[in-house]
Amino acid sequence: MALITKIRRNFWFVLLLIGFALAAFLIMDVTSGPMGGSQGPDVMLGSINGEKIGYNEYQITEGAYYSGSGGDLYAKRASIWDYFVERSLINSQAKDLGISVGKDELMDLQFGANPSPIIQQNWAQNMQQLGTIKASIENEEEMNPQFRQYWAEQEKQIIKQQKQNKIGNMISKAIYTPSWMAEEAYKEDNTTVDFQYVRIPFENIDEQVSLTDADFSNFINANPTRFTEKVETRTIKYAVMDVVASSQDSADIMVKMNDLLTNFRAADNDSLFVTTNTGVYPGSFLKVDQMPETMKERITTMANGEIYGPYLDQGAYNLFKVIDQKNVPDSVNAQHILRNADPNNTIQMAAAESYIDSLINRYNRGAERFDSLAVKNSQDASNAFNGGDLGTFVQGRMVKEFNDVCFLTGKEGNVYKVKTQFGVHAIKINDQVYNDSESEYKIAMVGLPIVPSENTQNEMYDQVSDLVINNRDQASIVAACQAKGLSFESSGPLKENDYIVGALGSGQTSRDMVKFAFDPVAEVGDISQDVHTYTDPVNYYNNKYVIAVLDGINKAGIQPVSAVKDQIQGQVMNQKKAEALISKLNISSLEDLAGQYETEMKTATNVNLSAPFVGDAGAEAEVVALAFATQEQAVSKPIIGNKGVYVVKPMSKAEAGAPVNLPGVKSSLSTTMKSQVAFKMMEALKNKAKIEDERSTYF
Repeated sequence: MALITKIRRNFWFVLLLIGFALAAFLIMDVTSGPMGGSQGPDVMLGSINGEKIGYNEYQITEGAYYSGSGGDLYAKRASIWDYFVERSLINSQAKDLGISVGKDELMDLQFGANPSPIIQQNWAQNMQQLGTIKASIENEEEMNPQFRQYWAEQEKQIIKQQKQNKIGNMISKAIYTPSWMAEEAYKEDNTTVDFQYVRIPFENIDEQVSLTDADFSNFINANPTRFTEKVETRTIKYAVMDVVASSQDSADIMVKMNDLLTNFRAADNDSLFVTTNTGVYPGSFLKVDQMPETMKERITTMANGEIYGPYLDQGAYNLFKVIDQKNVPDSVNAQHILRNADPNNTIQMAAAESYIDSLINRYNRGAERFDSLAVKNSQDASNAFNGGDLGTFVQGRMVKEFNDVCFLTGKEGNVYKVKTQFGVHAIKINDQVYNDSESEYKIAMVGLPIVPSENTQNEMYDQVSDLVINNRDQASIVAACQAKGLSFESSGPLKENDYIVGALGSGQTSRDMVKFAFDPVAEVGDISQDVHTYTDPVNYYNNKYVIAVLDGINKAGIQPVSAVKDQIQGQVMNQKKAEALISKLNISSLEDLAGQYETEMKTATNVNLSAPFVGDAGAEAEVVALAFATQEQAVSKPIIGNKGVYVVKPMSKAEAGAPVNLPGVKSSLSTTMKSQVAFKMMEALKNKAKIEDERSTYF
């Protein structure tokens, strides 16, 4: 909205830009054949070991699987890219090994008794349709082009997964666990130690220390795998101005709420009024303990038709109205008979009603049992075989018309005819269970979120825009933001195709910030000329304006201090405080140490090296190793663990001895290793592959 205001103020400039853009477009259309549309040759989006991935092919897969669907667009694109990479690697390995998936095998994976997990996932709710699809494929019938494309992409995924399974099975068959390895594993699992320990949590260490770049470098070098990147990364510093409603905005919204209150009181149709004003009309009756706290305090004293509010709750002004109150069953046990019919087809509905009427008459005359009628006549295949038994269910489980008969208008022991979106039902209410005699309430709610007005959004945009325009170097923009009460945060290392920036999350705006950072002409200290705007995902207003500065360009390899400093500062501080504490510790006993630092002496029992957990402190492998390495009854040296400084005193150790079932241990270890084959295999293939990723050129 703020951007629109800027455009209006400078419309002459916009016209000029449009003229240049049209001219550029015409030139591009004449000169750039490959990009002129789908008719030209495919352009390269990337390659895996020299095999090209085309932009058009990528888009076809994206369109087949995600066209019109919601969710994070960039997460979907990343998933598709991973699929292309894996498919290329698997196809290459399968070719070398002579592995393929034949036509008959593919048909069995799609329509057989044990279908592919991809079919099971994609068609879990529509497995009955697979027979029709199979017949269409076998008879070479014409299909909807979009569906045909979807099915072709699904087949590629099934083939890829089946080849991957075959290669994985070959590797699994080769896995062997030697006896010495099984004996060592058994020893690790069954050699235990009981020890006392004192933990001085990091937060209890009061040592005053200051950090230098050398401290950060030492920490990074001590954990190289954590801080090594295979590709260049870049770091952004960003400042966020949260867009919040002004007091005037809040007052204006309250005026609208009072108008809404007047109209709510006068409404003849509460359901229609609430729907029109994007409110909430549950339809079912709610217990008091199912309602928000604000309602709980008032509703038991209110009469039908009475309205409470406006009141403030979770950033919105709200009204609620009591529509009705009564004691309704907590649960119902029922059976039903369904005759399928399209509610929009009067002939079908009339025939279904007549059919149900005849069945209800037969039941009421005692001519036949209800369950017998259901078995012979119900078209609900999920329960017809057991007499239409629906079991016991609570409010809201069934569609509204069905629910209302069972819980509101129907009586226990009677049979009712009900029309729903599925057709016509005969419903027999077997039992209505009341757990108490308290009233439940049907309510209607409307509300308005307290969001900043367009004027407020524009004013805040102008403030941020002025900061960017008037401060074109990193030092001045940081100082100017600090004067406004804005602080800069670090994105951490970003890769060229990333779409998540720090705590700002994912999406187009974050992706634009990454593209700014990876602009070929960008230099450290450059400030993005754009004010990056984030939108509230619920109420669709500009809720954040962000200033971005390129803070670092980091070559592949171990990351420099500047790239990760903000992320690891707390850990490095803990490390240095712990080292300072250890340098002056004089330990006479665990009891004295615990008293001196106001902590407890605790005992860990039956601890082994394969599960190195220390009481409530969690995983502490180095602490457990220290307990095994220290003599019984001796007090260890202090050690820095994950959650503080530890001192241990082993009380007793129990050796494992020889395994009583060595073949069983070997089998268990082999099974564990086989379960990791699929992941480890793909990880190894990716690590060896030469992957060129050009997605950032297009997305």
